[in-house]
Amino acid sequence: MSSTERSRTRTIAYLALYIALYIALKYVGNLIPFLQMPNGGSIELELIAVFLASYQLGWKNGVIVAILAWLLTFILGFPMWFVSPMQTLLDYVLPLVVCGMASLLWPFRSLNKPAAICMAVIIAVAAYFGITKSWNGAASLLVGVIVAIAAGAFTYWYVQTRKRFGIVISMLLKYVFQMLSGVFFWFPEGSAAGSAEAWTYSIGYNLWYNLVTMVVCIFVVPMIIDRLGKSGIRFVKKA
Repeated sequence: MSSTERSRTRTIAYLALYIALYIALKYVGNLIPFLQMPNGGSIELELIAVFLASYQLGWKNGVIVAILAWLLTFILGFPMWFVSPMQTLLDYVLPLVVCGMASLLWPFRSLNKPAAICMAVIIAVAAYFGITKSWNGAASLLVGVIVAIAAGAFTYWYVQTRKRFGIVISMLLKYVFQMLSGVFFWFPEGSAAGSAEAWTYSIGYNLWYNLVTMVVCIFVVPMIIDRLGKSGIRFVKKA
């Protein structure tokens, strides 16, 4: 067997491994109630597999893993909601594609202090509104403040200490797609698609679980890459 054939065989084996890991993590996530949002959406542990595939096998193979894994979860009967082709693209296909492209999406390597503070403030404000719009009860205000402070502090630390932002960029794009889906397809009862109420609701509702997913992934994925890198597994880029 030539080196090219061995490399192709190894890539196929890793593709199968990451697809299986995606399905396993999605299954585990579905068993944990507090990871699920009340009206769709969840904290997506399965994206760890997509990001790992992108950083080890390259962004093209990362996209392949994302799409094939999603199709398999559909075939296996995992819960999904379909309204129209555009809603399917915004809720499922495009978010997974941009996550598979994580190793490609790092338009800047570092941020200066003023830019880092601005990003931290934006994330903190978004986190506050994400909590207060998604949760009910007076406690949501206190939780929103706590989460906003934690999210802002974490964001400032991360952008000042990490050198690449592929996962962050991917998750931001994913959030935008799913937020647009909420605005035009999952707007609150009594409002209209594209209305101010739909924008307000979708911006807050879709932020919370995407923000937590991003935090989980930017901690876990680089840690796994570092560990696997020490064992001799090569990655195209570090997260």
